[in-house]
Amino acid sequence: MIRMNMAAVSVGVLMAVLLAGGCGERDERPKVGFLMTLDHPYWQNMRLGAEDEADNLGLNVTILNAKEAPVIQIQQVREMIAKQVDIVCLVPMKKEPLVRGVELLNKAGIPVIIVNREVDKGCEYVCYTGTDTYAGAVVSAKILVDAIGGEGQIVEFHQHLGTGPEIERAKALRDVLKDYPYIEVVARIPHKGDRAQVKSDMPILLQKYPKLAGVYAHGDNFAIAAAQVCRKAGRNEIKIVGMGGSQEAIDAIKDGLMTGTSYQQPEEEGRSAIRLAKKYLNKEKLDKNYPVNCPAITKENAHKFKGQF
Repeated sequence: MIRMNMAAVSVGVLMAVLLAGGCGERDERPKVGFLMTLDHPYWQNMRLGAEDEADNLGLNVTILNAKEAPVIQIQQVREMIAKQVDIVCLVPMKKEPLVRGVELLNKAGIPVIIVNREVDKGCEYVCYTGTDTYAGAVVSAKILVDAIGGEGQIVEFHQHLGTGPEIERAKALRDVLKDYPYIEVVARIPHKGDRAQVKSDMPILLQKYPKLAGVYAHGDNFAIAAAQVCRKAGRNEIKIVGMGGSQEAIDAIKDGLMTGTSYQQPEEEGRSAIRLAKKYLNKEKLDKNYPVNCPAITKENAHKFKGQF
């Protein structure tokens, strides 16, 4: 009987110790929700930057992948509200549908920092940080215009239709071309981030437009795919620009495969968002816009850059 009582006491003491230990390990750091997509190495580098900066600044960050789907992202917004996070960093999957997501966060009293992509009017957010998508696309468009001498036929390969970057990059090209009446966009090809589709479409375009002078691609990976087809077909005179500044693109520019690109910095975008979250939680006054620079990369200066993805 005595032995059984001692055993019971021992179990009770052990449980108390375990419970105490569990309480002692509770994470008291401010909670940040980072809602984005992870479907490309670009976004993976943004995630790494955000996670590292959160560790440096003593924040607990939860990163969720919406897979380019606004419906999924709004569900994730509700999840962050249920978890009572202190602040949300949001890469809107699409400008208009995510107004609803930000409104839900507004109603819950959770502040929002918009990252990389814009959101439509009608909701409140603390600030925006990231590459100015439109300005970066203007950089690429001007590289192409200069390279083809201000005249000729060009093809545009779009990013995911309806996303903020796709809308801004298409608009940037149209705006730049207003000053170049002798440049004609002969084809606008939509795709969903599939290099194989670009490689399938490009030979057809080369046959249909034998005088094609240039390609304006909404991403480096699509620009590289188009350039590889052109090189294989012996059409090295065609000038090709992308956007992003991946290491593969920088190497392609050095090799003469691509003409140029605009240099985005996903890791810095992730870090910037976390730094701003920390400042807001510390009750520091913030401006409305924190741009991340997006310089031009051409063969002349490619040696100065290192890709982040």
